[in-house]
Amino acid sequence: MAGGNCPETPRQKMIGMMYLFLTAMLALNVSAELLNAFILVDRSILQAKESVELKNEEMYRQFAEGALLNPRVEEFYQEALQVREKADFLVDYIQGIKILLVHTADGPNYTLENYKSKNNTSVVGQLLLSEPSGRRRSDTLKNHINDYRELLSSLVVGDTALISRINTNLSTADPEPRGGVQRSWEDEKFYYVPMAGSMAMLSQIQADVRNMEADVVRHLFMRVDEGTFRFNKIGPLVIPSSQHVMRGDTYRAEIMMAAYDDEFPPRVMFNGQELRTQDGRGILEIPASRLGDNSWQAEISIMGPEGWTTPHQVGGQFHVMEPNVVVSPTKMNVFYEGVENPVEISAPGVPSERLRVNISNATHTRRGNEYIVQPNAGSAGREAVVTVTTEINGRMQNLGSRNFRINRVPNPVAKVGGVSEGAIARQVLLAQMGIVADMENFDFDLTFRVTQFRVSTVQRGFMVDQRSSNNMFTEEQKDLIRAATRGQRIIIDDIRAVGPDGRTRNLSSITLTID
Repeated sequence: MAGGNCPETPRQKMIGMMYLFLTAMLALNVSAELLNAFILVDRSILQAKESVELKNEEMYRQFAEGALLNPRVEEFYQEALQVREKADFLVDYIQGIKILLVHTADGPNYTLENYKSKNNTSVVGQLLLSEPSGRRRSDTLKNHINDYRELLSSLVVGDTALISRINTNLSTADPEPRGGVQRSWEDEKFYYVPMAGSMAMLSQIQADVRNMEADVVRHLFMRVDEGTFRFNKIGPLVIPSSQHVMRGDTYRAEIMMAAYDDEFPPRVMFNGQELRTQDGRGILEIPASRLGDNSWQAEISIMGPEGWTTPHQVGGQFHVMEPNVVVSPTKMNVFYEGVENPVEISAPGVPSERLRVNISNATHTRRGNEYIVQPNAGSAGREAVVTVTTEINGRMQNLGSRNFRINRVPNPVAKVGGVSEGAIARQVLLAQMGIVADMENFDFDLTFRVTQFRVSTVQRGFMVDQRSSNNMFTEEQKDLIRAATRGQRIIIDDIRAVGPDGRTRNLSSITLTID
């Protein structure tokens, strides 16, 4: 598992600077323009917070998957869940304060999105700095922040830089005296502050809670690797019980995922010589000059926390037989028109450079140990026959052939935010850059580029649409989405995409409902 620090983006820095500037302006005349500026900053903070929350959920998902596969991960996963529980509680508690402010100032029919009392400077102090039940809400909030800060610091002992960021972003220390007057943290935040300013302050605390949650969970990710063998890649590994199976017998093999470090590949010794490595595997090549059963022995060692490990003995057997052609499609028993189709062609006992390959209804080129097959234009629906021959004792001998179907590449599925239909939160939809063309359940790694699409919805009883001439949402399209209300349908259609073959495809439409 791996991770790293997540520095602030330029947008997050800009929001922070605006927040500090507007907070300082509270000491001056509170104009309507300043109050509206607070509303804009509050919205920007909330959007940034929601973006971090989505990334946090992805980290928790990866953590959960790792805990299922590796018992070592479980300890750190449980600590991450403690962070999640405390962060969720603190964010929800602050959200409750914000809702209570709105209901107290304007009544229960108003929400955080449409409240009126933006310039009310008394309701915040009344609810947070008074003591109706013996304990001020501001004191309770401060204690919750302190508890959260102490929990995070206890989980990252030794990371002084991260602890410093936690203490700075979640600080509840009283400010420096000004003019000989000492004010508390609570008074500094909530005394005689317009409600719009308080909303932005509370949203900033929520955002700081989520940002520190992300940093600490990422730190726990990194700790999983401490004191262990480092592996940065994995790949499938098949270990057959035998390479030679008689008709009527059963082929048996062990299948597993093997982990390796491509920066420090293993050291494999065979007959006193170090073998070359590729993708974490030693490449053993033994000329098959003797028919029948053959065996071999080698030694392998890997780089561990304290250097190279003691070599481990490894060995195997293989069976040499007379030539027989083997044609193995890398993907499946199908060639796709307009796509480079990799095929492995070999014949036991015949060097690959001596093979002669002919393929009907297609062209082919050799690339390393594979053949890249490209069906002819318009050949979809036909068959390609792969025929392999070689020269033996001065005469060409047919080693065999194999038939492949030629199919057309299927259309990709248009998606936004990973979905092609159903309910979606407006802010989640607005956070997306545009439309992607996803090759669902397709074996080849192909990329289709969306070249145009249309966004339609109903406004004031009329169907309104806006077009984009690429794969990105335009500002006009985003305005349609921003104006959509819960339950309103957003239709994205007339979607066109271009594939690797340069041909334009018409993709199915996307129907979304604002949740």
